[in-house]
Order: sequence, then C-alpha cells, then structure tokens
Amino acid sequence: MRSDERSPRQVSRSQTKKAGDRSAKLARILMEMKPAVLAKLELDDELREAIDRARQVETMQARRRAERALAGDLRGIDLVELTSKIETVGTGNDPGVQFFHMVERWRDRLLSVDEGAAALKEFPVEDAEMLRLLDAAKRERDTGKPPGAARKLFRHLSSLLREDKAEPAESDETEDED
Repeated sequence: MRSDERSPRQVSRSQTKKAGDRSAKLARILMEMKPAVLAKLELDDELREAIDRARQVETMQARRRAERALAGDLRGIDLVELTSKIETVGTGNDPGVQFFHMVERWRDRLLSVDEGAAALKEFPVEDAEMLRLLDAAKRERDTGKPPGAARKLFRHLSSLLREDKAEPAESDETEDED
C-alpha cells in the first residue's frame, strides 16, 4: 500500500509504532550503559530511578518487561534531545575526552622526530620544565626505556594547557599574552 493510499488512522498508527520503536531502542541502550557513562547524561531524578530499577532486573523475561516499562517512562521525554546526549557521550565529544586527546596530540607532535621543532614553536606556553621533560622523554624513547618521562610530560602538558586554557595554534605564530 502506498503512503498516499493510507487512511489517517493507518498513518497515525504507523507514527505511534515508530515512536514506540525509538523509545524501546533508547531504553535498551540506557539499560546497557555503564553507570559512569549514564551519570554523564545528567538525567532528571525520576528517569534515573526508572533506569536503575530496570537495570536491577536479572532474569531475561523480567528484564524484557522492565525494558518495555522503561520505554513507557520515556514517553514524556524529548527523545531527540536524549539521543543527541547519548551520541555526544558515546562518541567522545565530552570536553574532558577532547582535552585528553588534544594533550596526547601535542605530546606526540613534540616527541616526533619529523615535526618536533615546529610543534615546539607552535606550542602556546613556554616552560623550562616542559623542555627538560621533553628531552628526558626523547632519551627514553631512543634508549627503549619504559615511558615514565613521557607520562610525566603528558601530565605537565595537561596542567600547562589547563591553566592557560590554551588551544592548539592553527597558524605558525602564537598570540602574545598579557
């Protein structure tokens, strides 16, 4: 049957079924999420309690019923907004994760044989301790020692970038700070 041949009742039933399928899928995703990831979603207390209740169920049949009940609890929630929150948390768009990756990229660039000098010129903060740790990490890499200095360098870069709230420079020149 074509969509233009369907009655308004059939269209309404189809839309209701699609909405139910979406909420059931979200309920399943929420029940399978790790508690730490679930906490990052910043859900309201009632929904969080419903999720916790559903997650406590262990037997397969009862778990399926709990999943359907949770899907029903999701009816009053904006599913598009909840989906975007889940995707943001799931894809690593969390600012903390992005910052971690940015620091990793800086450390890798600074330790790179090919672009280490250029990266040092682009780095937004000048620091003697960073230069000392950078030399130690390069020696460590060249001699095959465990990466203790590289880890210290990462922590130091992280604190420098966090303190100055600096972002990686897009151009070769860095902005002068007051």
